[in-house]
Amino acid sequence: MRLLISVATCGLASLAQAQSFNIDCGAQQTHPLPSSTYGAAAGQAGVWNGVSTTSQLAVALVDILGNTTPVTITPVGGFGDFAINNPNWSGDDDLLLEDAADVGNTSLGSPGGSITWTVAGLAAGNYTVYTYAIAPDFPQTYYTKVSVTGSAEGQLQVGPALWNGSPHVQGVTYQRHTVSIAAGANLTVITDTLGTPGTNYGTVNGFQIVGAPTAPGAGFCFGDGASTACPCGNNAAVGAGTGCLSSLGNGALLVGSGVASIANDTVALQGSGMPNSSALYFQGSSQSGAGLGVAFGDGLRCAAGTVIRLGTKTNAGGASQYPTGADQSVSVRGAVTAGATRNYQVWYRNAAAFCTASTFNLTNGYSITWAP
Repeated sequence: MRLLISVATCGLASLAQAQSFNIDCGAQQTHPLPSSTYGAAAGQAGVWNGVSTTSQLAVALVDILGNTTPVTITPVGGFGDFAINNPNWSGDDDLLLEDAADVGNTSLGSPGGSITWTVAGLAAGNYTVYTYAIAPDFPQTYYTKVSVTGSAEGQLQVGPALWNGSPHVQGVTYQRHTVSIAAGANLTVITDTLGTPGTNYGTVNGFQIVGAPTAPGAGFCFGDGASTACPCGNNAAVGAGTGCLSSLGNGALLVGSGVASIANDTVALQGSGMPNSSALYFQGSSQSGAGLGVAFGDGLRCAAGTVIRLGTKTNAGGASQYPTGADQSVSVRGAVTAGATRNYQVWYRNAAAFCTASTFNLTNGYSITWAP
């Protein structure tokens, strides 16, 4: 039987946005957290969180930069934490792997043989989950099954195998799953020994969650000839996703990032490929030309209807962003309500003699439907 060590859950505070996390499971009293320079299998260096299964409580997580977030992880099941020294492991490998959560085995009865890990509060997006599940006591004997709900990879196994230290090896020290998380949904990892011999003990050493939040909206009204023709044949390359060509020889691009939620608006509108001139970010309640745009200056007007000026920026390196600094959020400045679709565009100055007599051009359009 393994030595169980009860530890207090390590809780950290809350705010929002960064969506990548390093998590060390087990008894950090005897094996402190890995260093922030340790990237493990994901190559994701950064701050590590400590999570105990003994308390079976939600643990608030900081991201890899140490920022507080609204994200929590809650373990349910298993037989608490344990720590055992393995003479073949050292340094940060030791700190991550030699303290762990005891999944237990099927012979121990409920809730033995399984731990469900629920990660709540993540932004919508695509995530890669690295689950470390090598037994520090008998790695060549014990093994663990790992699954992530909604992942195409299904249930995968870690161990049994001999391992003598970094680099990590998939199937030996960890398994990797990819999953898309919708707004408000949880990420669920299940680690178990169900269906294995009663002499097999499962282990969870930790996790790395690598996030790539999805874009909050989508582009439309491109200046590549597939929509309305650009004013003087100044079409961008097909598939470029930009507005019509400017005097620079390229079209300007508008994209978005962040979470399009009225309650938690982190949207940033990012324009690039423009001259180092003034750039007006604006919002429209509808789309010009049924989404195909209408000729306007050297480009296409895409956002129309009730128009709100979000802010004027000065491009540097051909790029700018709204909001920055003390700017109001996009939803506040645009007086957006939940469920509304709003359309965005950048109107920028391009004073060089080019195309029409006008001295301006525009990016593509970008449309966002706002969640509550």
